[in-house]
Amino acid sequence: MANTRDYIYYDYTKSLCPECLMLCDAKIVFQDAKVFMLKNCKVHGDSKVMIADDVEYYKQIRNYNKQSEMPLKFNTKVHYGCPYDCGLCTDHEQHSCLTVIEVTDRCNLACPTCYAMSSPNYGRHRTLEEINRMMDVVVANEGEPDVVQLSGGEPTVHPDFFAILDLAKTKPIKHLMVNTNGIRIAKDINFVEKLASYMPDFEIYLQFDSFDAGVLTRLRGEDLTEVRKKAIANLNQFNVSTTLVVTLQKG
Repeated sequence: MANTRDYIYYDYTKSLCPECLMLCDAKIVFQDAKVFMLKNCKVHGDSKVMIADDVEYYKQIRNYNKQSEMPLKFNTKVHYGCPYDCGLCTDHEQHSCLTVIEVTDRCNLACPTCYAMSSPNYGRHRTLEEINRMMDVVVANEGEPDVVQLSGGEPTVHPDFFAILDLAKTKPIKHLMVNTNGIRIAKDINFVEKLASYMPDFEIYLQFDSFDAGVLTRLRGEDLTEVRKKAIANLNQFNVSTTLVVTLQKG
């Protein structure tokens, strides 16, 4: 009997090396009722990452197909190939369902898990003129953008935060979101009351990892349990539409 591998090969794709972020070959395989990506980088060798914990569900979502919805205009040419030309490039297969506009680099936390390396003293705030140009690019690409999310950094620390919201409301944006850690929402009830005035078609995308002090300290650098509770209470008081967003960390 022929020797067999301990997985079932399903597909081939391209991915990024987790060490150097260079493009590399990857296999998609089924193993132990889960779906894994087996990557091979010419410099850093093999790596393995789970991309789904349910094989049948993964196959079902792979079978969903529809015609690509293009943006009204593209911003970059194809030069190095995906993902290096993103902007959106002419080879992109989908318009921007949700556009993130980073209005500041700065944050009132210094989370160990932060992919943006934000902190109270890092980087700078974008000017209103810069933010206006960013919004205009999104509108030019999409016409009427489905969802625009203001992010950072922590957008609520921007000194012109409400001017940014006012500016966004002058654009043909269907739904506006604010991505926030909730600290200002927890500490300033008048701030929350003013947020409510931007509804409808407005939503808070609230960082919400846990009520466990140990978990919060590992993820956020400090215990934010009471901040989480107070932020939710204040948002509920003014019935502000809110989505709770969790960050997962291995281990």
